[in-house]
Amino acid sequence: MTDSKGQLKMLVLSLTGRCNFACKYCYAQNHPQEMMSLDTALRAVDLAAAGGAPFVLQFSGGEPLLAFGLLQEIACYVRRRKIPAMMQVQTNASLLNRERACSLRRARVGVGISLDGWPEINDRLRRFPDGRGTSRRIGRGAAYLAAEGIAAGVTCVVTAENVRRLAGVVEMAYYLGNVRRIGFDLLRGQGRGRKLTPPSAEAVAAGLLDALQTAERLSRYTGRSMLISQLERVEKLARGRIGEGFGHCHAMNGEAAYVDALGRIYPCSSLVGEEDFRLGDVRKGIDQTRQEAAAESIRKSMAFCWECPDFTLCGGGCFTRWYGSGCGGKAYEAECALKKACILWYRRHKTIPQISRL
Repeated sequence: MTDSKGQLKMLVLSLTGRCNFACKYCYAQNHPQEMMSLDTALRAVDLAAAGGAPFVLQFSGGEPLLAFGLLQEIACYVRRRKIPAMMQVQTNASLLNRERACSLRRARVGVGISLDGWPEINDRLRRFPDGRGTSRRIGRGAAYLAAEGIAAGVTCVVTAENVRRLAGVVEMAYYLGNVRRIGFDLLRGQGRGRKLTPPSAEAVAAGLLDALQTAERLSRYTGRSMLISQLERVEKLARGRIGEGFGHCHAMNGEAAYVDALGRIYPCSSLVGEEDFRLGDVRKGIDQTRQEAAAESIRKSMAFCWECPDFTLCGGGCFTRWYGSGCGGKAYEAECALKKACILWYRRHKTIPQISRL
């Protein structure tokens, strides 16, 4: 079981492994397809809440809105028990309607949307099982959120197919109107992602620079700023607003729990099914010995990051992205390129735009 030393800062609940999309790169393809039971979900929430400290509670999947009733029950439990959880959902947005958007607003659940660019790019990567594109449904879902006054974030998975068109993600975010933050998530070498070619470091650097320049230009034209998550992290590290060195990796610090639909606990969603990284289950709790062993394994694997001259403004790479890339005892070059591009931009501009209100 955990004690105060193992206080969780991040709890991710995979409400179901099922999804109504069939994205080309889906890393969660082999996750359990069952629907999480309410008992499993509440046990997990109680486990994270036991220490009394605030934590992030993210609803994930698969597509979590396939289990919208369960999400509502968990949110009600959190509010009724006054549990200090900041709730979020990462969704493909296709199952949103006015009623569900209103429910998310009332429950104070933050919303992140997955989107990979303009329709001609997005629809190559993010498709329905029958091959149809998903952009129209994603846009409709974003519109329901906007109608309820909900500002959303966008996560873009960067692959070899869209890396040179990342500016389109920024343009789409401005087009939707209620997006205030964009995060670029490099292709993971798990699930279907194993079959795709990862983007090159050079292409990532060029694509991100184009995206940053586009965000800057559109900010001037519209008077609305767009926050780029990776750039925000550089700024926070530079100003000492977050801890030094891998402060972002709750898995490395023994502060994260990803619970699959069957109640099994792992330090990260990309490690589901990896028995060496299984931490326990919601009935017995987290085995602290296994948690510490997993954290130590992650720390040792990423030791090369400490030797990098950009480490203080980078904060370290992502273990699970490195783990799936097969690059051995060196860094995942595409991720380094992504972060170094943000560091270079920050050093040149020394400013991060603030989020404007919806």
